[in-house]
Amino acid sequence: MKNASLLVIVITLLIVPASGAQGDDKPTVAFLKWGDSSNVALAEKAILDMLQVYGFINEEERALLDEERSIEGENINIVYGDALFDRTEANVIIERAIDRGADVLVTFTTQMTQIAYYAIREFIDPPKLIFTVTSGPYITGVAETSCVKPDFVTGTVPVTNYEDIVPLLLMQDPDMKVVGAIYSPQQRASEVGVARISEIGQSLGLTVEAESIVVTPDLYQAVDKLANRGAEAIIIPIFTFQGFQLLLSLSYDYGLPVLFSAPQNAYRGGTIGGGFFGLYKQGAIAGNMLIAHLNGDIDIADTAIYESDDFAFAVNLDAADLQDVEISQALLDGAAYIVENGETEQGVSAQYPEVEIALPEMPLDERRAADLEFLAALECTPEIIAEQQTALEGE
Repeated sequence: MKNASLLVIVITLLIVPASGAQGDDKPTVAFLKWGDSSNVALAEKAILDMLQVYGFINEEERALLDEERSIEGENINIVYGDALFDRTEANVIIERAIDRGADVLVTFTTQMTQIAYYAIREFIDPPKLIFTVTSGPYITGVAETSCVKPDFVTGTVPVTNYEDIVPLLLMQDPDMKVVGAIYSPQQRASEVGVARISEIGQSLGLTVEAESIVVTPDLYQAVDKLANRGAEAIIIPIFTFQGFQLLLSLSYDYGLPVLFSAPQNAYRGGTIGGGFFGLYKQGAIAGNMLIAHLNGDIDIADTAIYESDDFAFAVNLDAADLQDVEISQALLDGAAYIVENGETEQGVSAQYPEVEIALPEMPLDERRAADLEFLAALECTPEIIAEQQTALEGE
């Protein structure tokens, strides 16, 4: 790695309202993605909505950003980078962002956040790191707790409660006895997830058979092994992999419903998707953090990582038909939305699979006051830090 002092470009921000930022003092923000997904799209849309409503970007610039094109804007520069699910490419786009003078790295997903953090953590003056759609900052070493963290790091965490997800299997079939789980040993969050699923499954009288995959073709053998062990359904903990469509195809062949640990995946073809529901809101909060930092209203060092465990589930009747599975009435009654014939009655789309995907209408001064009040509640006081540090030492 290059010497940190050579890589870091120190940019002094002119702290004025967004509409007044001009010239060479414009901040540069890098949007860094591990790869495209509906989860990322929801959070990304929310951040751009926030930047636009606060006047950092105009309509013409927004149109370019919606196409994921980097801009040298009137008030802000935004650099896009997509790793395309490749670790080497992730390091390339991070270095490119640093070379272009990025003051802030906005990272999407646990994988991209982890790679970015370890790339900049030893810099003398690292860019700020604001992450979102990141479920595993604590288990990957990016932070220890919401306030015990590096001074340059904050973000939002969608908390996945497997206690709410695993029982969906029994809502579908109260007589279910064996479930198969697929995870990746290369992704710590998925290892933790499958261990938690096994614990909860055992408490519910379910036997959880687990198979790991490293590359997409491993799915053929994994699904076959699980089916031969009597699995009546497959559950997928939180992790990112490119074999989504192959897994679905195999589920049709074996007649196995698939429960994903995210509601959004029901729209992508999963039989059931259950888990955190509010990724647009997470993106809006990350956008709030970004804007407040750019305006000098907060210190990232004293801003806690925001955690939320909003839960919902959705079902896909099209997938169930292909698997020759009848969805239970209990699931249909409780679903946030139901996909049938590729659509939902709730107006949820495949690109943005949540019900609320727009900022509430309000005057800018009221929005600013509300946003700053929200961030004030996230202040990491010395008392909170000491309490969390004591809890860590007691573990």
